[in-house]
Amino acid sequence: MALKKLSLVRGSDKTYTLAFTKADGTPYCLKNCVVFFTLKTQYDLPDSAASLQKIVTAFSDTTSGTSGTALVTLARADTLVLDPGEYDYDFSLLTAGSKTQVMQRGKLTLQPNITKSTGTAGTAA
Repeated sequence: MALKKLSLVRGSDKTYTLAFTKADGTPYCLKNCVVFFTLKTQYDLPDSAASLQKIVTAFSDTTSGTSGTALVTLARADTLVLDPGEYDYDFSLLTAGSKTQVMQRGKLTLQPNITKSTGTAGTAA
């Protein structure tokens, strides 16, 4: 599996859309599955020492889970507290049969945010 580079500005909202398909191209049923996004300063740290971990158990097709699509949303507050730099990440799928598969992994560069103001937009200085 090739490593994939991602980039994100600290304090930004970001949603990653993951599409899970079978070998024949049909959507994978995500019912009773769990999707993880894990971000660490070093890949070999335990998950309990992750800088950020998002766990997704609800999917766009909540009735049958057959859309094969998962949304992993990072909110401003999730990355605002992290130091800028390079992190190891992965997106993993825990199947209903309790088998974990890494779907994508690589390096995420967290860029510094330049504007720190939480002031009101549209007001003159």
